Amino acid sequence: MPVSALSQSSGLALTRSEEADLDSLALHTAQRIRQAKLEEIEPHVLVIDFFRSSPGSSSRLGTLLSDHFSESLSAYSAGLKILDRNVLEDYLIKEWTTLEDLKSGDVCLLIGRQLGATGVILGTLYEENGQISLTIHLEGFGPVANRTDPFEATDERVRFATSENMRAMLYQHGPNYARRAHEIPEEPDVVRSGSPGVASPVCSYCPQPDYSDAARAAKFQGTVILSVVVTAEGQVTSVYVLKGAPFGLTAQTIKATRGWRFKPGQKDGRPISVRVETETTFHLY
Repeated sequence: MPVSALSQSSGLALTRSEEADLDSLALHTAQRIRQAKLEEIEPHVLVIDFFRSSPGSSSRLGTLLSDHFSESLSAYSAGLKILDRNVLEDYLIKEWTTLEDLKSGDVCLLIGRQLGATGVILGTLYEENGQISLTIHLEGFGPVANRTDPFEATDERVRFATSENMRAMLYQHGPNYARRAHEIPEEPDVVRSGSPGVASPVCSYCPQPDYSDAARAAKFQGTVILSVVVTAEGQVTSVYVLKGAPFGLTAQTIKATRGWRFKPGQKDGRPISVRVETETTFHLY
């Protein structure tokens, strides 16, 4: 799909001048990657969703612009391989995680490399002087990656007119790949936590899961939210992921949670099976 048609069909209305500026930024980005001293004959490039103000702050505008930018970059990709952005979406869906978990360049780069990228392209959106500005950053492309920002802020940013629609999209959240609790089907002889007359289970043995090596290398911090059934015997069964985390932390959490033990929930003084949510937070100290 041509870039101009893509922007129109997605609700992202850019002027011809703005499209030309974005294309120019894509051209210069491709040139800078080719100039880096890389071992790969054909570096693989992945565009991450552009964030508002800081990494992990997603927006609908950022997702649409990153789609647009990736399409533009493909037109100047001689000597490069531009990865389809669907690989990132598929990864987030598979991991039940969210764009909000991509809170640093290190996290984005390690996920990109898990998906086959040499390096990743990040973008920051912010409002200034009645306009919305986009600045592009590179991560993982040889010597360029050692610089705070490979571009001069004065001439390597794109500015967009702040229409009412553009500003609204800037403050709308980007896609969310987490599962909602109400999507879990009803189960016989299982009640939901918070139901009238139900006393929730209380954890008696709940050791925290270990960090994975990949998560530690990325300095990742975040949460995993599970929905589990605590049986009348206080054991954990029927585990659903509501929100996962990258780098194997979801699997680590499920493994640990299956070994937890609870004082079971009760109704009318009798132990019963209750579906509850558990939240595990990973911190680096």
